[in-house]
Amino acid sequence: MIRRVLFRSTLACSFALSFVSCGSESPTSSSTPAITAPTVQAPATGSEVTSSSPTLTVGNATGAQGLRYRFEVATDSSFNSLVAVGDDLPEGGSGTTSWTVSPALDPGETYQWRARASSSGNPGPYSTTANFEVAGGFHSNIPVGGIYVSDPLTNGSSVGEVYSGNFNSRGWMATEAAAYIRYEVPPTPNGFVEFQVTNLRNPNPRSDKRALICMWDPTKGDFTDNPFRANISKYDTELVTFGHVRLRWISQGEERNTWIDFYDWDPNHVYTFRMEWGAFPEIVSSQRVRVLMDGAEILVRNYDKIYRPTTQWVELGMAQREESLEQAIYSNVTIGVRQP
Repeated sequence: MIRRVLFRSTLACSFALSFVSCGSESPTSSSTPAITAPTVQAPATGSEVTSSSPTLTVGNATGAQGLRYRFEVATDSSFNSLVAVGDDLPEGGSGTTSWTVSPALDPGETYQWRARASSSGNPGPYSTTANFEVAGGFHSNIPVGGIYVSDPLTNGSSVGEVYSGNFNSRGWMATEAAAYIRYEVPPTPNGFVEFQVTNLRNPNPRSDKRALICMWDPTKGDFTDNPFRANISKYDTELVTFGHVRLRWISQGEERNTWIDFYDWDPNHVYTFRMEWGAFPEIVSSQRVRVLMDGAEILVRNYDKIYRPTTQWVELGMAQREESLEQAIYSNVTIGVRQP
């Protein structure tokens, strides 16, 4: 009799095994994957941004469908002093989610930021913390597309500081290596300089390098050692070590050089040069500087450190090193802010 009871009990347990647990057996269940932390993409730690409302981007978290994201920006690493929060943001496509910071941040300040994902109100872990600095002092009052200088030079005068040279009906001529016209303009990380120049010939009046234009920050020391320095130079055919037309670009001490061989100059032709620098939509992780001659791009280099001098001088010629191009005649100088 006892055996019959034990047999029936075992049979019943076997029959119901898929519905309940019997004896010491454990139920089977599928575990839900934990939500992972998003991965910081941009701005990365130590970055400098030029907008007071930068866009923060993370690589998407995993572990659930329909994730919602929270971004936090603070002035301290413990995030006790939050200054901006983006909450309940839908997950972005292509593996990333972004948020443009609002309200605007203060120029010159450093901020910490992080993000996390959640599903049905259940939050996952925060990403690693990254920090960035909002560049200070120059971007808050610069109009996009604004023009700082428009100087024809064909009217016998200049709005810039003139040293030596003379004016004629075609513009201003640099009559010696020390001659220059200097413009002081508001610093901008996204700018352009355009000018026209004629009476260029091969060889140079002197067999040496000569600057068509230069740009630098006088508050950061002499031109030769300046951490913010740019120049477009014309080399004589008898002194060619870096090509006949050379761009040197130095931003925060980071130097970039590029050059081309061009020496078929026509002294009667009016050449239009344009130098542009800063952010370009087709490149994400760096900045770019390029030079166009008569509308064609002739020189281009990427650079990593944003061009942000305290004071910005733009010179026709090169005053401090006395490398202005003698006999060059300049006209129609325009300096302004370029749309990124």
